[in-house]
Amino acid sequence: MDVRRQDSSVVGRLSDGRLALVGAPLATQLTAIFLLSVLVQLLAGALLLFRPAVLSLDMDEQEYWGLAGQILAGAPIEVGRRTVAFPLFIAGLRKIADNLIFVQAAVAVLSATAAPLLALVVRKLTRSPLPAVLAGIGFALWPAQVFYASSLYSETLALPMFLLFLLILPFRSREGVEPKWWSWVLAGAMLGITAHVRPMYQLFLPVLAIVLWLDLRRMMAAAGRFALIIAGFAAVVLPWSVYVSQKLGHPVLLTANGGETFAGGFNPQLLKTGERKMRVGNRITWYGPGKWVPVTDNGYLTASEQSLPYARQDQLMRERAMAWVKSDPGDAAYLAWRKMSYMWGIYPFAFNGVAQAMFGNALTLLLLALFVVALAEDPQIRRRCARLYLLPLFVAGVGLISWGSWRFRLPADAGMIGVVAIWISAKLATFRQPLRPELESSPCTMS
Repeated sequence: MDVRRQDSSVVGRLSDGRLALVGAPLATQLTAIFLLSVLVQLLAGALLLFRPAVLSLDMDEQEYWGLAGQILAGAPIEVGRRTVAFPLFIAGLRKIADNLIFVQAAVAVLSATAAPLLALVVRKLTRSPLPAVLAGIGFALWPAQVFYASSLYSETLALPMFLLFLLILPFRSREGVEPKWWSWVLAGAMLGITAHVRPMYQLFLPVLAIVLWLDLRRMMAAAGRFALIIAGFAAVVLPWSVYVSQKLGHPVLLTANGGETFAGGFNPQLLKTGERKMRVGNRITWYGPGKWVPVTDNGYLTASEQSLPYARQDQLMRERAMAWVKSDPGDAAYLAWRKMSYMWGIYPFAFNGVAQAMFGNALTLLLLALFVVALAEDPQIRRRCARLYLLPLFVAGVGLISWGSWRFRLPADAGMIGVVAIWISAKLATFRQPLRPELESSPCTMS
């Protein structure tokens, strides 16, 4: 069905105080979604999530804070392990006010832009306010987003930028108007900037090739558009790549931590212990198969090798982790299953308490079930919403290479919420007005 064409009747029925926002102007809708997201983020942060001291931050957060401090002090920073975009962003906030609570609040407000950006992506796909509003509100209230948006992880900046990329990414118009060539280059540049903030987004490129093929349904056309995107991506990424490669003495695209990343999630140390709880800062988390082990504990480097240059350490970890996977494929497959089970909320279900089981695991599984039903039931969603429904494939690849962190899953959460919002909107249109034959069309009408 065409949500867009039935939109006027649906809006009329739903704007009687129950969902009046659907009938409001676009600017009002986006402002309301953003303010809702900001309110939720700041309340959750102030009451539960903001950390009182740097030492109570997680290790990655502490590292970003420390790198920002080095930038502010004019001290050289290690090249190769991290990109500098997010530390520069944190340094900019600390330049305004070098206060941990202020920086966490500012990051939370920035991260709140993800909700209205998702609404815009859905609106672009459907040309309808109802699924856009549902998706925006749903993501503003999504517990995993609320939790990580109150952190100092690079996802807080990278996710809104990635959603902006999905918004910029062209699609063939139903009216037959071909997007300009430079719009594909611009989309590639936006993806490159996003990868500078969070290098895992470079792994979206092979998934993007599938998205373009499903969107265009012509191999040569998809290949041509993909080449333009790669050109934009390379224009942003290659200058940094050349600089880092010269510093380290071997080719590097964005970072040289691929070996550390792979070795942290695929190593026999994770098999030696079952699940156990541990305190990180002021919160309780868990450790076990499906998680990640730092360099000092992953067992692939001797004590003397840990003093080698980082690029050499990374090379050794990659070689030894790959050798272990080849020699013990069964154990490696078990760890891969644990990573995916953790990422999608299957395990450990109640190990971290009832609150996380209800608002984390259970909601994730419910969203996943609704997403699968929507995708299986509606062929038009499968036909036209690839940029949303292929996001779980992307994050699953990231999880297999690294580990099953829920913060890696956030792009998929946004995509699944978008798909479910489109499906629910189509159902509402069906229930509230009988479908007339002349209105049958796609629930994902592209602009």
